[in-house]
Amino acid sequence: MKLSTKALIYSGLVFPGAGYFVVKKTVRGSTAFLITFVGLVVVMIEVFHKAQIIAEKIVMGAIPVDISVIREQILVTPGVSSTSVVSVVSVVIGLVWLVGVVDSWRLAKQEEARV
Repeated sequence: MKLSTKALIYSGLVFPGAGYFVVKKTVRGSTAFLITFVGLVVVMIEVFHKAQIIAEKIVMGAIPVDISVIREQILVTPGVSSTSVVSVVSVVIGLVWLVGVVDSWRLAKQEEARV
């Protein structure tokens, strides 16, 4: 398998930044991994907080077990962070993923051209 294909697959499917490790750019890979990991932690804290509140309302009988009602509760339940923070974090995760895919592929192509 070509190095560029391997870097593309690793960065695109395994984890953002994993392709950098294929091309031996560990600082870039570690940075992308860390940014993505911290972002995912922020998003997961938000998700778990809202899920706990909604689950308690369902158990207490305050809301029915109906997907449309639960969806509405997800939107109106206050979270730990504001929705704009979660949106920005999600966009940053997506950008780190996209840049990691393209850049690791580009670096691998350069390496292949040198050989």
